[in-house]
Amino acid sequence: MKMKSLVGDKAFYRRLFMVAAPLVLQQLITTSVQLVDNVMVGSLGESAIGSVSIINQLYFVVILITFGAMGGAGVFSAQYFGSKDFEKLKQTFRFKVLVGMIVALISFIVFSIYGESLIRLFTDNTTTIAGGLDYLKIARWSAFPWILSVAISNTFRETGVTKPLLKISIVAIITNTGLNFLLIFGLFGFPALGIIGAAIATLMARFVELTLTLILLLRKGKIFSTKITQLFHIDKKILSAIIVMALPLTLNEALWSSGQTVFLHAYSLRGDTALAAMNITGAISQLVFVTFGGIATAVAVMVGNTLGNNELAQAKDNAKKLIAFSVVFATFAGFVLFILSFFILNIYDVSEATKRIATFNIRVNAIFIPIYSFNVALYFTLRSGGDTRSTIMMDAGYMWVVPVPIALLMAYLTHLPVIYMFLIVQMLDIPKMIFGLSRYRKGYWIKNLASDTN
Repeated sequence: MKMKSLVGDKAFYRRLFMVAAPLVLQQLITTSVQLVDNVMVGSLGESAIGSVSIINQLYFVVILITFGAMGGAGVFSAQYFGSKDFEKLKQTFRFKVLVGMIVALISFIVFSIYGESLIRLFTDNTTTIAGGLDYLKIARWSAFPWILSVAISNTFRETGVTKPLLKISIVAIITNTGLNFLLIFGLFGFPALGIIGAAIATLMARFVELTLTLILLLRKGKIFSTKITQLFHIDKKILSAIIVMALPLTLNEALWSSGQTVFLHAYSLRGDTALAAMNITGAISQLVFVTFGGIATAVAVMVGNTLGNNELAQAKDNAKKLIAFSVVFATFAGFVLFILSFFILNIYDVSEATKRIATFNIRVNAIFIPIYSFNVALYFTLRSGGDTRSTIMMDAGYMWVVPVPIALLMAYLTHLPVIYMFLIVQMLDIPKMIFGLSRYRKGYWIKNLASDTN
């Protein structure tokens, strides 16, 4: 492969930055504020960090399942927009709203009935369990406004609209941060509610975000918005095609997020210090992992839309250049994260042991982020053309066959320190990259799905 074929012209990178930059900036702001939230909760003690990290991990499973279920419709959204078939675009949006509300309802019921049992998978510390239950009682309601916001905002992104979503996120983030200060610490006459205050702040911010997103839908979402009375109006052929696409994606995300939860369980067996360190590792690493969302959006628009317009050669060329760019940019991001690791842990009021574990793990992520980014770009390229078999084999399939069993074996059968457990698990992304590249080169993803449902 010639190096020149991996580099785009000015128009290519202008389009890339127009599509990806607003989302990356949006997620960077969100992550920065979440880091502040993390520090604020951390001031309540390591058990508080553990409580919130466990609930966030449980919700991470819900988030990924939501993205998988909606992702099946999203593949068609991007291609229908590319082919300017707006009636079918509306139907993909209806599917997202319906499936999103189902996921929200199921998660609410599961967390209401089995919340304590799920928390006990990670810790037997009574203080951490009590804090987690207090947080979950409020947090379980946030799935409803959040999932509806995701259905709308994802469709906007798949049609190339990203800037207004950035503004909405900024308002929601400011709301969340301000309320966190007021309700966690009891400033300006508000009660000091601790963890419960953090949960209330998040819930209120979600409703603010939903309100603004609905306003945006009314103003700029005419090509895909729908009346409530038409919500169940989805053509059988389109519904069947979306479900066929969505089922493996949902299964993949459910298995992948569950696998991440198993990793956290394995690490938590090394104690609350390890659990707190993993939470901090994730919060700080997200400062550079935000680029992954930009990659996903860029692929959806620059590959998915192009496939839908039947420009197959152009889609293949765009994919190749996006993958190359993602690796180069991730290398720079990894360098920044490595530098941050020398001083950023000082913002936390935690033990030195926790800081040492988190510092090591952050540096591991800094070194491996080009590989992570390569895999993300491959995954979304395969998904853009509906090659769900390859995505599930590369992602969740590989995870449950290789890293998950190894993590559990290390946790239960060895006394290996958590830092080396983490290092070994992350190194297993290298064979995953080789396998994913082989699936990409087979070219099963290079197809126009929009024409298949006509």
